[in-house]
Amino acid sequence: MSTSTSEGTPPKNPTPIAVEFGVVAAILAGLYMWNRIVRETTTALLGDASAGGFLVNGLVTGGLLVAGLVGFAAAYVSARDVEVGRSLPSRADLPLVAAAVLVPAALVGLTKLVGTLTGVHYNALTRTAVAADPALRPILVVTGLGLAVSVPVLVVVCQVLVQGSFDRVVGRNAGVGLTTLVAGVALLGATGGLDAVPDRGKLFATILLAAGLGVAVYGHERLERDRFRYLAYVPTAVVAALVVFSVVAEIGSVAGGLFVVTQLAVFAVAAYTYDRTESLLVPAAAYLSLLVANRLVVVGLEAGMQSW
Repeated sequence: MSTSTSEGTPPKNPTPIAVEFGVVAAILAGLYMWNRIVRETTTALLGDASAGGFLVNGLVTGGLLVAGLVGFAAAYVSARDVEVGRSLPSRADLPLVAAAVLVPAALVGLTKLVGTLTGVHYNALTRTAVAADPALRPILVVTGLGLAVSVPVLVVVCQVLVQGSFDRVVGRNAGVGLTTLVAGVALLGATGGLDAVPDRGKLFATILLAAGLGVAVYGHERLERDRFRYLAYVPTAVVAALVVFSVVAEIGSVAGGLFVVTQLAVFAVAAYTYDRTESLLVPAAAYLSLLVANRLVVVGLEAGMQSW
């Protein structure tokens, strides 16, 4: 990014990083609560979407979610002076744009190939399925509605709020890495693909990581003996180990492992290409490529299957 902080070296003092991690965790908690409020309010006013009116319910719910998030993001970046990449990609950025589009699709294709060779259906990983000989129009409507909500939310959360926050206190590479870490913990699961909004378990893990990092920094600054300083990092290490273990425990196959790697790689590609191009359109292309590729595999190659 173009801020002086992000272009410099990371601060030696870990306290700003811990504080920013806590801010990011609070933002994700607010997103979780906003999503619940929107859904419960929409259900109360319009009824359950499963009982009919799916399109209206989805449009209202998705529209309120995105509008509220964008409004908060606008106020947040103004209050904290966060840089936002609003420019269009330049001609020199075309290789990065191509990578953002092609890498997710290629990884989805590789995962599908490995799944075919090892007997694992792709829809078992995404937890989505369609009927045999599905009608195209409903699929396009549902897919389009999902993309219209998921892509903007992912971009605003991951790049504007999370990456923008970290870029204020760390160098470029660290900002990309921390963004990938937080997105991987909060928005990635072993099955189901990317979540635009963290579920309760992932949010809890993110908050525990933030709290553990705060304890570690406090102990590092307050404790005099090195052996006790190292002990202060134990909570963070335990939470990180539990997160990794929970993901690994759910994988169950080589294709499942590739599926998780694909989602994490897309977060990394989105963060890296955004940092280099300073354009929100490039990470949006990465998320769009992944979500569309997931849907094409399930609809085009596995219609009529439900493997979970």
